[in-house]
Amino acid sequence: MRFRRRRSLLPRLSRRPSPEEAAPLKGQVWTRSERNLKEPDVHPMRRIAAAVVAVAECAVLGWLWFGPALAVKYVDISGAHHLTAAQVAAAAGLGGNGSVFAVDGESDRRHLLDQVWVRTATVDPQLDGTVVVRISEWQPIAAYHAGPSKHYFLLSSQAMVLGPAATAGALVDIQGPAGADPRIGAQALDPTLLTALVNIQRGLPALIGQEVSGFIFDSCGDLTLISKRGWKVYFGRVLTPEEFATLRDKLAALKAIAGHGNVDYNSIDLAYVNVMNPSEPAAGYKSLQPATSPSPGAAQPSPVPTCK
Repeated sequence: MRFRRRRSLLPRLSRRPSPEEAAPLKGQVWTRSERNLKEPDVHPMRRIAAAVVAVAECAVLGWLWFGPALAVKYVDISGAHHLTAAQVAAAAGLGGNGSVFAVDGESDRRHLLDQVWVRTATVDPQLDGTVVVRISEWQPIAAYHAGPSKHYFLLSSQAMVLGPAATAGALVDIQGPAGADPRIGAQALDPTLLTALVNIQRGLPALIGQEVSGFIFDSCGDLTLISKRGWKVYFGRVLTPEEFATLRDKLAALKAIAGHGNVDYNSIDLAYVNVMNPSEPAAGYKSLQPATSPSPGAAQPSPVPTCK
């Protein structure tokens, strides 16, 4: 019996290549030819031309930076009253004739703010060679002196020592604890207390019809007001925010005892008013020895407060 071999109608599948055979040859570049990998030849003249252009650009930049075209020709300063124009320019670093490109407005502004009198500042360099400097200065609101010394120093609203003064003038006169004179640029006392003293001096005439001559703030933190008639007001210690807040009640007590006719603030015999305890204010008179108070048991302040 013969068997006829039938031929399959399906295509014969080829043998699958092994992973080693399928992997590309290592070290071969299939995307670019070796010729394309070579750097293109550059003509020497092109290299020379590029170098000449670079040197020319550096020369132009150097001429603009150090030359007279964009040099600082004028410094326009305004707002300075306690500082001279030369002092402002020197503090900002504008004393030379450098280029306006070399002026760093923000850095110069910070240098100006380091000056004691300068409150705000702007430095604006312009291409015409002008540098515009605008400053505003601190305004003194009080005159401070250490103890009985009459070496006055002006204070800003932040209680910073601005500089010496011949007299207090119309400013709030504040006598601090005895000792060395305050350093310029230092903070002489708490700014909150200074604000309160300025407001008291401004508001006392409307409150009780009297004017303030000055204040004494001693080493214990006790505050004393001296009226222009010579009598004093003892407020007690004012060192903490809570103690600052009690000043309102103490001023209200100062007004209340005048309104009730208990104290005549125009009397030449009045020595002091004690409002350390605003609920029990006390008054002392020169003619009474010892001084008496409207309320029994009210505290009698000593001329020199004792720290507790």
